Amino acid sequence: MHNRNAFLRFVFAVAGLCGLLAALGACGSSSGGACDTVLDEDTLNRLVLSLDESVAMQPGQERAFSLGVVACCTYLQPVEACATWSLEPAKGATIDKESGVLRLDGTTPSGSVYTVSADVEEGRRTVSVDVHVYTTEADRLVGTWKEVAQFACDSGAEEIPEQIIEELRFQADGGFSVTWAPIEVYKDYWGTCTYVTGESTIDLAVSGGNYVPDDLDGRGSFQLDEQGRLILSDVWLGHPQGVTGPARCGHRFSRLD
Repeated sequence: MHNRNAFLRFVFAVAGLCGLLAALGACGSSSGGACDTVLDEDTLNRLVLSLDESVAMQPGQERAFSLGVVACCTYLQPVEACATWSLEPAKGATIDKESGVLRLDGTTPSGSVYTVSADVEEGRRTVSVDVHVYTTEADRLVGTWKEVAQFACDSGAEEIPEQIIEELRFQADGGFSVTWAPIEVYKDYWGTCTYVTGESTIDLAVSGGNYVPDDLDGRGSFQLDEQGRLILSDVWLGHPQGVTGPARCGHRFSRLD
């Protein structure tokens, strides 16, 4: 009995040690080095680094990348996998090849684009995502905005809509999306945004969506008022589903992030 108890204590001690090492990244980790985690083909083929097609970061920021699969189309479920991380180009930023932590230099120029890659299980698959660098001075619209008012076409008076646009999102890669009622990663419609700061012109071109209003007009002008709110003039982003009425001739948004 004494020997049996001693053996069990030894087994539990080894299990506890492995659990500790796993927490530290040494027992079946997602970092580089000896690979003791082998993924099945389905999981391997579904691996991604982000729910979005690209990632936005500002100079001086740091981000830890990790592998995952899209679960229920709404969130990224982490996956433990053996991977070695790399970065292209190497100038202006560094990445830890074992942890996947990307660090941008404080002087990295706005508009720089990097590709972060994970070599999974020594060549079984390479997963990549682009990182677009921006600054608030150069890209004043990048971020997420919430509608606060609309402008009547005849009088220009502000009107509070029946249902506001909860998220107007501008991405650093030139994309945009509009969503009235955000649920996880759901978006009503999306596309590309072209704007010229000096001329204050903006053009929102829709490329797809789950719901696209048939009366929207994405071409007009923009400005940021003294409170930092975004004003879109001669732009109409449409009515939400189930709501009808005349088109308006502009929107006012406040910044969420």
